[in-house]
Amino acid sequence: MKKLILIIVISVLFQSAFGQLNPINNLEWSHWYVCPHNYFILSWDTPEPSLDSLVGYNVYRESELYRFQTETILYNTEYGGNCSEDFVYYYGGDFWIHVTAVYNSTHQESTYNDSAYCFGYAIGIDERIQPELKLFPNPTTGKLKVDSEFNVQRIAVMSQSGTLIKEYYKGTELDLSNLPKGVYFIKVYTDKDLIMSAVILE
Repeated sequence: MKKLILIIVISVLFQSAFGQLNPINNLEWSHWYVCPHNYFILSWDTPEPSLDSLVGYNVYRESELYRFQTETILYNTEYGGNCSEDFVYYYGGDFWIHVTAVYNSTHQESTYNDSAYCFGYAIGIDERIQPELKLFPNPTTGKLKVDSEFNVQRIAVMSQSGTLIKEYYKGTELDLSNLPKGVYFIKVYTDKDLIMSAVILE
């Protein structure tokens, strides 16, 4: 009997150590069109810590694996990207996006909690599809003003790798002057939507 209890305890401990494949959270998608290009930003949060080591992420279009990567962001913007705009072309139509976390010891991936919807490749539209968001001046030397048609509730500043750098809960004026020069992503949470855009810090 004692041996049976010991085996059960070891089994539970093993499963909690190596069976815990925490999924990613807060999958966020923004897609807009500026003739003749499709631009987008897909980002997510790093999973909760696990006893297994996280090695990266699988990005899916529907059930089809698009790519494996180690960054928590996939993007193609006016200021560059780590992905082609062809990501939004999927058999000519709309699709669901899923991202799973990939773990080392089991070489398995997590399930997914969140999904994002892409309406497909936009063609022949001369205006931005996403809600209007203005960042000015852009490029900037540090001071940045955010202007949105909706009520701004929170602003997050992210690096190109998807790391959260700063958060603002009041006001729409940002100071990035203490950051290294480069491209940053600004997430603006409004009472209606989430809007994302890129800014160049000179």
